[in-house]
Amino acid sequence: MRYLPHSDNDIKQMLSFIGKPNIKSLFNSIPDNLKIKTTLNIPVGISEIELKKELIKKSSLITTNLNFLGAGATQHFVPEIVSQILLRSEWYTPYTPYQPEVSQGTLQSMFEFQTIIANLFGCDIANASMYDGATALVEACLMAQKTKMNSSIIFMCKNIHPEYREVCNTYLNNTNMQIIEVDFNKNGTMNLNQLNIYAKQYINNIIAIVYQTPNFFGQLEEQKKIINIAHLHNAIVISINTDPLIFNLINSPGNIGADIVVGEGISFCGHLSLGGPGLGLFACSKKYLRKMPGKIVGQTIDQNNQKGYVLTLSTREQHIRREHATSNICTNHNLMALAFTIAISLYGKYRFYDLAIQNIKRTIFFRNEAKKSGLNIKFNTAHFNESVIELSSKDHLTHILHKLHKKNIFPGCPLKKWYNTLDNCLLINTTEQHSMEDITQLIKELTCS
Repeated sequence: MRYLPHSDNDIKQMLSFIGKPNIKSLFNSIPDNLKIKTTLNIPVGISEIELKKELIKKSSLITTNLNFLGAGATQHFVPEIVSQILLRSEWYTPYTPYQPEVSQGTLQSMFEFQTIIANLFGCDIANASMYDGATALVEACLMAQKTKMNSSIIFMCKNIHPEYREVCNTYLNNTNMQIIEVDFNKNGTMNLNQLNIYAKQYINNIIAIVYQTPNFFGQLEEQKKIINIAHLHNAIVISINTDPLIFNLINSPGNIGADIVVGEGISFCGHLSLGGPGLGLFACSKKYLRKMPGKIVGQTIDQNNQKGYVLTLSTREQHIRREHATSNICTNHNLMALAFTIAISLYGKYRFYDLAIQNIKRTIFFRNEAKKSGLNIKFNTAHFNESVIELSSKDHLTHILHKLHKKNIFPGCPLKKWYNTLDNCLLINTTEQHSMEDITQLIKELTCS
């Protein structure tokens, strides 16, 4: 039906209009001796993912890589039609719509994007996107601080993406805010006992508690417990994620009490060329509306009772409020947000859920097969997409990476760059982009080294 969208009734009407009794009669001009009488030997149809892989394999101009890199930049399958729609020139011409009445199409796409993010994160409102996940987290911390002016402490777990934490430290270094890092436990999740101790120690000085789920290691945090601890100590809860697909399978943070939810949406925007550009996602509770950074597009009715879209509460931006602005964000990643919106709309609610199921099945398959082959899975609680395997030594890890890179296999991200205690560990990402054969091949390569 994807390639033949016409119903039987559509076909009947068209044939009637041109005066033909049936489809076969359309080919009467072709001599009978040129018509194929036998059944065509055509292979069974394959998915778009499989088709792309097959075309790449047959092309001598493209080097085939087997890529299991993730670490906050997961590459999900983006249908080809997304890039085709983005090629329409009208998406490239509008920039920042300071005159909304002449940019209705742009504003509508932003509004649709906001609606998707608010629903996905379980929040009341969302803005029209930000630069990337890391700066969205910074803005969430700044927004929380403006809400709790007399406090200065932010708790972040060490299992939050290391580069996100680094960006936060850089931004907040010259403010009166202090980031205190909470350890992760043997399961790779936040050490709640330590969080409780810290929270009691700084009970009257806490701005926010920040957690990531799935965290950098792919483990799912105990969201409700973290949120309860935060609210018990009058702290704002900031939840971050780098793969919003997970919220098809677990409770969205906003639905269970998180105040601000931020994330990264690059996974559904196209290619991860040189790691970017990113797409920052930002949503929150309605009570923080006037402190939210970035653009917010609203829906209204004009004097002719026609539906229209307008920039709403844009006074947060420095072009209007100048030094009184709540943020220096004055634009958004509109093209990336549009790509995200198109991709999620094409999947639809049920296929987006099916995609999440495919991802968890592949992660479970990888972990089960890895254990059977003697590989050590470092963390074994509830997980999604990412897995940490522990090798015998960091020299062994270096040897494996060197050997597999020569074969154009990128088995994952070594964690020694950020975690001294995990210097012989590899973070491996598995998604719908990997077939079971791909995963089996990776395990074979890892165990034969």
